[in-house]
Amino acid sequence: MPFSILHFSDLHLDAAFATSRLPAKVARRCREQLRQTLRRILEIAKYRKADAITIAGDLFEREHLTPDTATFLAHECAALASTPIFIAPGNHDAAAAASIYQRGHWPENVNIAIKPGLTEWRLSKDYSLWMAAHLGPSERENFLKDFHLPVAASQSFPILLLHASAVSNHFEDRRSHAPLTLEEIREAGFALALLGHYHTSRVLRHENTIAVYPGSPEPLGFHENAKHGAAWIELSPAQEPKIEMLPLAALHFDTLEISVEDCEQREQVVDKILAVTRAQEMNSHFVRIKLAGQAAATLQLDLDLLAERVEKNFGYVSLENHTRPGLDLNQLA
Repeated sequence: MPFSILHFSDLHLDAAFATSRLPAKVARRCREQLRQTLRRILEIAKYRKADAITIAGDLFEREHLTPDTATFLAHECAALASTPIFIAPGNHDAAAAASIYQRGHWPENVNIAIKPGLTEWRLSKDYSLWMAAHLGPSERENFLKDFHLPVAASQSFPILLLHASAVSNHFEDRRSHAPLTLEEIREAGFALALLGHYHTSRVLRHENTIAVYPGSPEPLGFHENAKHGAAWIELSPAQEPKIEMLPLAALHFDTLEISVEDCEQREQVVDKILAVTRAQEMNSHFVRIKLAGQAAATLQLDLDLLAERVEKNFGYVSLENHTRPGLDLNQLA
């Protein structure tokens, strides 16, 4: 029988957005959008009649999680009571003894891994799911070390669900989080791995093994401007899984570099910034503008004033001065 899975990871509910140095009011808007994105994901699962939902960790940020968000999570999951949800906790939402994964109240359709060893959950007579949990934020062990599927499990189609770093070889292990290779996934007996940790959507292949990173559903700062969303997986016996990436991002973080080399006064800088907004719609974008190049001696770069002049054209804008002073070396000599 065909079987469909909606897979996502790294939503990071209640994220602080601190690395982007956003004002508190803007960061709150971003956190609220993460909630709405979760609702949208679950609505897609309901509309497409997913047979299961899988979450490969970092669903929330444990150190920032509020009781309100914890209750919101349980309520939204309960709304899909007929759809089983499987969670493999990651480093940011580790399933420690005091976590909501172990102490919270979850609806019956939610299945959570709370052990670091791989454990089996049956999806149907044809498919099984194997997942494990991070119990702390700094665990870096390879979940597949010394693991092999039981002989009985090979009679169904086993699927791996983990929060881990897929690396090309073990020379990359030192700085990787819970590293594993596609070859190790294959040798462990899995043809399909649903993974989380990388915030960019990607599908990795090695021989007959496929690893799917859906990416974070939303970008979490200016350092993330690649593809973000969820993955739709369709399984049929004796066929290769069909994978569809679903773009979801409602948040947009952009970094622009604008040269001031031909600007002798501030109004020319304003005109250059506004020209960018006329070329593309950025009313809902969070934008960081880097002013670069050699600045004329007459040019006064008041960043706060410039931001006030152009802010209505963006969802949020900040300016950084990366210019160098224009010097007449002959005059100085």
